Amino acid sequence: MGVKIWAAVSGLALLLAAAGGGYYAYKTLDSRTETDIVISGKDEGRVVTRRSKVDLPGAGGEVVVKEEVSSGTEDLAISKEEATKIEMPFAAEYFAHRLSDDEAIVSRQIYKGITEREETIYIKNDVVGSADICELIVMVVTGSPEIDYIDTNYSVQVDSDGYASAIFMNYTRSADDSEIRNMLTEQAIDRILAGMESDWTDFRKYKYIHDALVNNCFYYESDGDCYTAYGCLVGGNAVCEGYSKALMLVCDRAGIPCLPVIGQGVNEDGSVQGHIWNKVMLDGEWYASDITWDDPVFESAENYLRYDYFSVTDEEMTRNHVQDENRFISEPVCTATKCDYYRYYGYFAETVDDADDAFSNAVRDAMANGEEYARIKCSDRECFDATLNWVFGDGTGNEELFDMIKQGVSDNPGFGYKTSGYSVINNAVTYNISIRLKK
Repeated sequence: MGVKIWAAVSGLALLLAAAGGGYYAYKTLDSRTETDIVISGKDEGRVVTRRSKVDLPGAGGEVVVKEEVSSGTEDLAISKEEATKIEMPFAAEYFAHRLSDDEAIVSRQIYKGITEREETIYIKNDVVGSADICELIVMVVTGSPEIDYIDTNYSVQVDSDGYASAIFMNYTRSADDSEIRNMLTEQAIDRILAGMESDWTDFRKYKYIHDALVNNCFYYESDGDCYTAYGCLVGGNAVCEGYSKALMLVCDRAGIPCLPVIGQGVNEDGSVQGHIWNKVMLDGEWYASDITWDDPVFESAENYLRYDYFSVTDEEMTRNHVQDENRFISEPVCTATKCDYYRYYGYFAETVDDADDAFSNAVRDAMANGEEYARIKCSDRECFDATLNWVFGDGTGNEELFDMIKQGVSDNPGFGYKTSGYSVINNAVTYNISIRLKK
């Protein structure tokens, strides 16, 4: 952008896209002079999604063998009948039901031992090898979002045949401390659910939860609490693990099945980091969801809440999310699209010809609710590229969009909208395009 043009618009902020750069279009309409001031630009390389951070037990799969004992030692494990009486949280139960009977017993032993803060947790002999015990512990702990008090370093007793027979755990806080934290966490969940109606659909409930967590939590890596649901719900700051665990707890109270997904997030610059997101069941069908990445970082739009990863298919999520292999975690397949945010509200464009209707619906609804953003989703990259050009117009913006905005100003005079311009945010990975309405 030239210096002279930039000087003419020095008060304006350039919004960047979620992937691959973004377009910016600004137009001043002056009926007296019929002259336009036009600014356009494109910027690349800005990383705007939240960084991925996880703090899982034994992350990396390394286990310290504290002691090796001979095989055939006394089995101190609980019986199958005793194991079935141990009730785990929804996600841990979901995964355990897909294991062999013996593996399920071990998972319940681990859960019971951790929740009772046993320093030595004996497990059923000849079931889980030393190379796999880390993955099983990760399944239990990640599937139990209230567990946030174990040291990520631990040791395992292994017999001469290579099977784990005991786990030696360390705990980072007392039971009394955890009880207080749990009480405060439950109170925070109560405050969220107080605004929810019991007769709402699953979609509406989940949108309400999604928005509440994004709007009330700041992405910030401070201390150990940022990896916990407590950090997200009570402290107000968290990283992806805290967001994911908080979502599981709130969804559980709201009656919405919710699972964790452990893997890697691929950032805009191609770098990869450990990451956790979720899968949720809405109206009987599973959807992938990443509320951390729906709370993106923008230089001039910190409060931007998006729905790019609200309820998507596996195919869409795997464009920049890679799930870790864990033989104890069997995730449901997500292919449904009915509760996709954009399809649900009529903000979806199958082709560029549909963009007019999609944006008409989005602008109308956004302005009727006093919202700052109107957003749509395209079916594929071809539709996305064509629609982005349509939105950007010839560098002065799209006249049809300006007409929609002017109609919105007329219909909603109390919100202080202006017809002088809009800016454009795009996500070239998920094919989403948003326009920021000017106030």
